[in-house]
Amino acid sequence: MQTKSLLFVVLALTLILNACSPFTITSVSGEQPTPIVEYDSPSAGNQAVTVDQVEVEVGVGSPIPVRVIVSANLPDPCSQVEHTEIKQDGSNFIITLSATPDVGGPAVDGCIKDALPFKMGIPLNVVGLPAGSYAVTVNGSRADFKLDSGSSTSSLPLRAADMPIVKVDLQVDDVNIEVGVGSPIPVHAVVSANLPNACAQLGEVQVHRDGTTFLVRLVAYVPAQTDCNPDTLPLRLEVPLNIVNLPEGPYEVNVNGVTASFDPRTQAAPTMPLPTTSEALIPAGWATHTASQQCGYAISHPSEMLAHAENPHSETLVFNLDNPEEGARNFIYISVITPEVKAGVYTNGDVYNYDPAESEILLNMRVGESKSTREFPNVESGFTYERKPDTLISGYAAQTYENVQPWEFPDGTKEIRYYLSLNGCTYLFGSYLDTTQSDQPGAITEELFNQIVATFQVAP
Repeated sequence: MQTKSLLFVVLALTLILNACSPFTITSVSGEQPTPIVEYDSPSAGNQAVTVDQVEVEVGVGSPIPVRVIVSANLPDPCSQVEHTEIKQDGSNFIITLSATPDVGGPAVDGCIKDALPFKMGIPLNVVGLPAGSYAVTVNGSRADFKLDSGSSTSSLPLRAADMPIVKVDLQVDDVNIEVGVGSPIPVHAVVSANLPNACAQLGEVQVHRDGTTFLVRLVAYVPAQTDCNPDTLPLRLEVPLNIVNLPEGPYEVNVNGVTASFDPRTQAAPTMPLPTTSEALIPAGWATHTASQQCGYAISHPSEMLAHAENPHSETLVFNLDNPEEGARNFIYISVITPEVKAGVYTNGDVYNYDPAESEILLNMRVGESKSTREFPNVESGFTYERKPDTLISGYAAQTYENVQPWEFPDGTKEIRYYLSLNGCTYLFGSYLDTTQSDQPGAITEELFNQIVATFQVAP
């Protein structure tokens, strides 16, 4: 009799605790090693965050990567971005961001009523959509973008906000934690996941903190139609995590059952962001090269370097040597992938180091992953790139890659490559560097390259 009473009490306490929490932990079977977090509904106490700026980056590749960068503010340091919802209504994407005071943190009345800035990167699925003009609205702030290429024969309609949908948990491949530099310390969970089919859209991002564990659930909105391509689509999402006023780490992040740990107070940032031009001191005597064509830019460099136009979309920076044949085979390249280039209106050789198929491979890689962009025998190693954490250039996140044995270059040469997408343009630039410290004439070290890249500015 006492045993039955005890079981009843335990069951009652479990029901009460679950009723008090917006999250329910359920056991799962299969490949997921840890529990998936289930979310009942957004808290009634949520409030919309204030959005300062919305930008849309349209990249290159197939499928075309489209990412919304939101700069916003939490209402106070005790809040978290608790609920994000993405809906498509025809050619409009409507995103709502809401925050709720962190239940596990200090009392709301004890928080300084100062806004806390954050950034969030949200992917959009544009597979099957026709070329044309589109808009994204985040809490009332709008940004427009264009798709210069799209499907003209697809049976997929422009999805409407009132179209019936099915909610499905996303399959998560990997979770990486990016710890930035500053006060407060910016922390993002960078998630690599997959949409269940070509019609699906990332629909909800739900965040809750329980002690030192951040629980995140990603939900796909799948239109209730049967003519979708069943292939999964990769996506990359950056979820901000507020650690202000929180206890000492380490912390754990659980995203649909996949976990990662971090301790921002004891570990260095995975990649130190390059300073923007306003912060970088351009050495005396350096020259500034300006490209004023479509997708223009400016970059500063030692006066001993010359800028050469290699083709209509690409330029190189090299040291001016009396005998180039005796110097190091180092140079910096800058290629501009314009909307016309993305649409295929170009001939081979117009854009240095740009191939749509190779770019697709690179842009879909996860941080820490290595792949070759060529499959020919005895060639793969010369075209193998490792995806590095993003690098901040001109204030924007650039996808970063390294090739430690570039094809047909001398031993000790390393290529660093960046993809920076902004305002419909993609800037593909990098350098073949000397890692041997040989002091050859014309050698470009990684330190010098970083100094030059820090001055890169996109034309307004």
